[in-house]
Amino acid sequence: MKTHITICGGGNAAHTLTGLLSSNDELSVRVYLPFGDEAEKWREGILQNGGITVDTPQKTLLGKPNAICQDPRDAVTEAQIILLALPAFAHEPILKQIAPYIYQGAWVGALPARGGLDLCFRDIFKERLSEIVIFGFQTLPWACRIQHYGKQATILGAKEQVDLTAWPANKAPVISTRLQELFGISINPVSSFLSLMLADTGQIIHPGIMYGLFHEWDGVPYEQQKLFYQAVDEEIAAVLQNMSEEIQMLRARLETVYPAIDLTSARPIDEWLKRSYRANIVDGSTLHASFATNRSYAGLMAPMIKTEDGFIPDFQARYLSEDVPYNLLVTRGVAELAGITTPMIDQVLLWAQERLNKEYLVEGKVCGKDLPATRAPQRYGLTDIYQLVQEMDYL
Repeated sequence: MKTHITICGGGNAAHTLTGLLSSNDELSVRVYLPFGDEAEKWREGILQNGGITVDTPQKTLLGKPNAICQDPRDAVTEAQIILLALPAFAHEPILKQIAPYIYQGAWVGALPARGGLDLCFRDIFKERLSEIVIFGFQTLPWACRIQHYGKQATILGAKEQVDLTAWPANKAPVISTRLQELFGISINPVSSFLSLMLADTGQIIHPGIMYGLFHEWDGVPYEQQKLFYQAVDEEIAAVLQNMSEEIQMLRARLETVYPAIDLTSARPIDEWLKRSYRANIVDGSTLHASFATNRSYAGLMAPMIKTEDGFIPDFQARYLSEDVPYNLLVTRGVAELAGITTPMIDQVLLWAQERLNKEYLVEGKVCGKDLPATRAPQRYGLTDIYQLVQEMDYL
């Protein structure tokens, strides 16, 4: 009997997942694309190409999904596994669309989860939460890019191992084992969504490098587009290191207050890099060298917009628009509940919210007018660390 899987999304990760999973004859794969003309473009591309091609460093796969759906009922009614391959801002609206039709007992998860995913699930599903299993990846398993929309994606590099958590927590090992079989990568179950959130290095790397590259930008276009990861120098590495250390301080505080809590997956940034990309890092002697010599990062450019006069930073790109309200701000909100000060994180957040024209952090508090468009714990009415840890089942 085939396993029914629904992939929600039309970007890099969705192309990769669709080609990879639908090349497996034991799976029935549907793709949910409710926005604009995405579904029609996918259908046209698949018809022309015979499916979605995924080029990996080892081989090329071709998979043809069973259906491209615009109706949520058609997309998820039979699905046993639902994968949200979406930017974090799209999680909530898509979940609200598909929630009424989700199969009881289905596994529903995001690649990657970003911060506060479980808070979002709880807010949407409420009393129905016990009918499903929710899960989230700490990061996307691959560095992947679309080559031809609706036709082809390329996996530039795969992480050697990634972390996954679930609620209820005892489902994480089962889900990890099954998805490891399907994805062909090493997946490690971790204890809770809190642990996964603190472990998400995207919240450090993306806003931190954007800050490092562009916080002194004077508005004059650059002649050339900048490299992103490989542009990390000693100064930017220091920003990343300080942000990481502040998250480690938060981890230490939580472990002191709650000795039974398991936050071991929340690793310092240099340890995470070497664990994820050990075979691809040529020189791991320093943090900035680990970025600069990581073959999986080779040639990846900073998000910038080409103008008549050159290149300007794209401050609306997901490295800020997603990783700030759905990642770094969530961790900052938890730090506030725990009484931990985060001067480097605050410096990056204050710069980022100005560039995004948003208000999240006001006079050292997570209480800005744009809080409803985030997943910070304060948005959901959480006011102390006891509520967060005890009521969210993080122990």
